[in-house]
Amino acid sequence: MSSSKRAAALSPSRIGTFRNCPLQFRFQVIDKLPTKESQVRQRGTLVHAALEHLFDLPAPERTFSAASSKMEEAWEKTVSEKPDLLTELFEEDKSEENQFLETARQLLANYFQMENPDRLSPAHREKYLRVTDKERLNLHGYIDRVDISPTGLVRIVDYKTGKAPAERYIAPYQFQIRFYALLWYLTQGELPARLQLLFLKDRQVYTYTPTPADIDATSEEILAVWEQIAAQARSGYFPPRRSPLCNWCDYRAYCPLMEGTAPEISSEGVAQLLTVQADLEDETSL
Repeated sequence: MSSSKRAAALSPSRIGTFRNCPLQFRFQVIDKLPTKESQVRQRGTLVHAALEHLFDLPAPERTFSAASSKMEEAWEKTVSEKPDLLTELFEEDKSEENQFLETARQLLANYFQMENPDRLSPAHREKYLRVTDKERLNLHGYIDRVDISPTGLVRIVDYKTGKAPAERYIAPYQFQIRFYALLWYLTQGELPARLQLLFLKDRQVYTYTPTPADIDATSEEILAVWEQIAAQARSGYFPPRRSPLCNWCDYRAYCPLMEGTAPEISSEGVAQLLTVQADLEDETSL
């Protein structure tokens, strides 16, 4: 009999969190502990919204001024929906809010030095894909933009609001964009011709041409990570991992590395997580 509760799914961000720190993954995904609002996250959301809605406009109207207006509209909507957000982010300091918005505008200005949006006709924006792969794992993700050429060639584009990493740190970004290529391949039956990351802060572009071997390697990589996650979920122990990111972690009060105390793991959260692997009986009953 089919379950009415939708199974959990793995995404690039969830896998990235686990690789960075399994305990952080547990707090976020299994225990669902609350997090604080972040200027970095809010800025990224704003810039993505502006670039998404910029393409609602006719090509000649896709200017920096229009993108800035789209961003301001998104910010006003966010603040109206979350009345406490301004205090959380800026402690009601208007100058800090202005600086926050100015840095977001600069990222948009950088974008216009990297692409000419009036020459683009995206086939999809914020494209959500969800699929069960050959290992019966549920995978999902949002693709910022999909361009399809007149000849049918597909380019997957992902916006990053931070700086481009040094070459030795590019692997997590490569994995994310290859994850999107895998989603596209499994849902559309074709391999994207090009994968592209736009690092807006320093105007760097990373371009990659995926191969069938990349698809297989990414599938194997996801399965290997999932096996680690599942084993830790069944044991109930997700080890903490120290890194430079610890100072910015939302869960320091619960982390033993920071002299915190972790709450008891959520059994309900563990059960929900383990449904990331599709149930054969449920699938065959559809």
